[in-house]
Formats: sequence, C-alpha cells, structure tokens
Amino acid sequence: MIDRILSLLVALSLALLVWLYARSRDQEILDNVTLPVQVSLAEGQAEHYSLEVNGAGQAVVSFSGPSDRIRELRGEIQRNELHVEVVLTVPEEHRNESRYSDTVHIDASQVPAPPGVTPIVSEGRNRISVTVRRMVTRPLPVRFDALQEETSGPVVLDPAVVLVTGPQEVLDHIRAIPTMPSELPMRPANAPPGSTAVGRVALVQELEGRPVRSEPSKVTVKAPPQLRKEYVLPDVPIHFLCQADFTLRPEFFNDRDGRVTLHVIGPIQDEAPKVYAFLDLTHGRFESGSNHEPLQIQFLQKDFQLIDDQLRVVTFKLDPADFVPKGFSSSPP
Repeated sequence: MIDRILSLLVALSLALLVWLYARSRDQEILDNVTLPVQVSLAEGQAEHYSLEVNGAGQAVVSFSGPSDRIRELRGEIQRNELHVEVVLTVPEEHRNESRYSDTVHIDASQVPAPPGVTPIVSEGRNRISVTVRRMVTRPLPVRFDALQEETSGPVVLDPAVVLVTGPQEVLDHIRAIPTMPSELPMRPANAPPGSTAVGRVALVQELEGRPVRSEPSKVTVKAPPQLRKEYVLPDVPIHFLCQADFTLRPEFFNDRDGRVTLHVIGPIQDEAPKVYAFLDLTHGRFESGSNHEPLQIQFLQKDFQLIDDQLRVVTFKLDPADFVPKGFSSSPP
C-alpha cells in the first residue's frame, strides 16, 4: 500500500516537473526597457498648480510573459505606444506652499503591460523628481519695453493694469509686467504730425524663466505727439527738375529769384532740417522766354512740414540750348 502511494507521489512530481519545464520554455523575458513617464496633476488641481519634471521622465522596466505576448509588446514599444501615466495629487500639507519638491515612485501596477505579461520595475530606476509650484493671479501694471526709440513723452497703455497668472514665488515680488520689446507705433503717412500714434503690443509670456499668462494678452499703445520746433531756413537754393532730353536751358532772372526762405516745423533736433526746393519741368509744355511754375518742396527727413503752406509761384526764363549745362540736377539728391 505504501509503495503504491509513493509511486503515485513520484508520478505526480514528475508530471509537475514536466509541466513546469514546458511552461518555462514558452516564457520569454524582455530586459531593461526604458519607458517614458507622463506625470500630471489631479483633476481640479491643474489650474491651481504647475508641475515641472526634473530631469528625464523615464522608468526602466523588464517584462516576462509568453512569446506571442512579448512579440506584441515589442511592437508597442517600437511604435512608441507604451508609456506610464501617473497622476499626482498635491498633499494637504503642501497646498499653501509656493513651491515644494516630491519624488514619484513607479510600481509594476502602473505599467500598462498586455494581458499575461508581468512587468518587473527596476528598483532605483523608477523614481521621477518633480517640482510643484502654486499658481496665483495678481493685477499688475503694464510697462512698455521700447526696442530702440526714445519716447518724447509718457506712453499711454490701455489697459494700464492686467490680470497675470503665474507662479506665486515669481509674482510675489514682480511689480509690473513688460510688453514684448517693440518699436513705438508709427503714425500713418497721411496723419498730421501732431497726432497720436496707436498700435497693439503683446505682453511677455515668461517672467524669470517661468511661463505666465495675462488677461488680456495684448494692450493698446498710444505714443504721444513729438515735441515740435519751428525752423527758419534762409536762402534755400531752388533747383530745376528736367528730363534728360529737355531742349531748353532754364535760368533765373537774378540770383535772388533762385533762392527762397522757408519756415518749417518739425521734431526737435540740433541741426536744421534738410529740404530740396525745385521747379518740376518734367510735365507740361514749355516755350522759350518767361515762365511760371509753383515751387515744390521735398523734405529729406520725416515729420517736417511747412508753416502756413507758404509755397509760391516762381518766375524764370527758358533759353534755347543744345545741351543742359553742368550743375543742373535731373532728380532730387
């Protein structure tokens, strides 16, 4: 009787060994796979905190399972479809802190392996260092950051104060939010020089290297009119503007007729503004003898204009000539 029992136990043991051997031959191991880890804040906390992953967000995992499942797993890894998602909840004791650091531990239950595959997390290579910053919203005045040009007066910003959302540790000591470095807005070409220039400028999206957002994200910039000064330009020479094939020789009856005094207003500067006074003989029909044409003025600097629009008609004479004498200009300098 005892012999039969022993024989039965030996048979069962041998059967178990055969099953384990067959089972082991059907298993495969995939070692040291680096998986990306995506850490996010719990629902309801994302708008109150910002999360920063320090270093590489990765975990090293090995896998054991049937060959067909391991082949399926390899395909997911090659297609970058396998990653670990972790939701972090800010603990109650840290919720009022402006910043705190934490370490997220990845365990096997968080690895989305195919059915039948067992993930094995490498201890020491499953830790993700994160920094959590508390977000606050503060009203801040806007400061215009001029790129180059010096302003001739205070720049008006509308709105002058915006709501800025960002890390508390940054906004606690920031006194104003600047615009993006910008040129002052330009007046339209046909606008009076004394009019205000208006433009739109975006606010910065980072402060001290940390992202912030503003409401609104852009402000209206109003540049004041430039300070003006009157200039008297005596004895400005009058030139003749002629075509290259003009067959008549223009001359003034005397030296006094060939010069004009101009009264000009424009931006304040040390030097007198540069102008070009001329008579345009490129259009119309002209005959020898006495002629009359309106004086035209070209300013070689912007934002200058004549006072009281004092242009006048100039008298000159045209003599027959086979050539245009030297010194006559065909175009403004």
